[in-house]
Amino acid sequence: MRHKLLFLPFLVAIVGLSLLGQRDDVDAAPLPAPALDGPVVVELFTSQSCSSCPPADALLGELAQHDNIIALGCHVTYWDHLNWRDTLSRKFCTERQRAYARHMGAAQVYTPQMVVNGRTEFVGSNRTEATRAIAAGTVVPIQLTLDTDTLTATLPALAGGPSLQTLWLMRTGSEHTQAIKSGENRGKTITYVNAVESLEQLGTWSGAAQTLSFPLPKGEAKNPSYVLIAQPQGFGAISAAGRVGIPYP
Repeated sequence: MRHKLLFLPFLVAIVGLSLLGQRDDVDAAPLPAPALDGPVVVELFTSQSCSSCPPADALLGELAQHDNIIALGCHVTYWDHLNWRDTLSRKFCTERQRAYARHMGAAQVYTPQMVVNGRTEFVGSNRTEATRAIAAGTVVPIQLTLDTDTLTATLPALAGGPSLQTLWLMRTGSEHTQAIKSGENRGKTITYVNAVESLEQLGTWSGAAQTLSFPLPKGEAKNPSYVLIAQPQGFGAISAAGRVGIPYP
């Protein structure tokens, strides 16, 4: 079953009923190649302890193969008590998902959940909703370049004039295969792509054309990529994004 975590116990009955109409489309048919003229940011909130998550993890792997899709696996911590601790889980992923829920006025968080461009959320295995959300629009591209220990971002002027943005820098691994020895996915070996291993709030950006440099975050993942995201109010609709490094596969 899909896992959900409610903010308030007395909402269990109401929210449970509201979810009955949602359909998890796990059809294995390949997604059509999207015609994108800029980046789309897809964040999947998932867990190795969630029996409903493997189809969504596989879908994220498909999306990651498209050059203009910045696919991010955000492994949450709140299911780590289910007899298996997610080896990729990070507290900041749980906090980020809950912040999105508050911003969107949702009463719950759940796995698997996809959030596209910080605008649209849906059950992460629903291929129809993923196709629709990705086709709905792109964000402004940020050009990123790497030096030995420095990331340089060329930020273009946002349409509509200055707009205060929060800048988030993520470091991701490319691919991780995990044998799960206990819990709901016991006995399965699952490959995860682009798991976020660090998240840093760099400060704010005015929305005007600007070039900024930052030290690279350290981590253990091989072949890392670095993703820079600009969002108003910290967790609003994503305005601009860029990625550099070695993408999946």
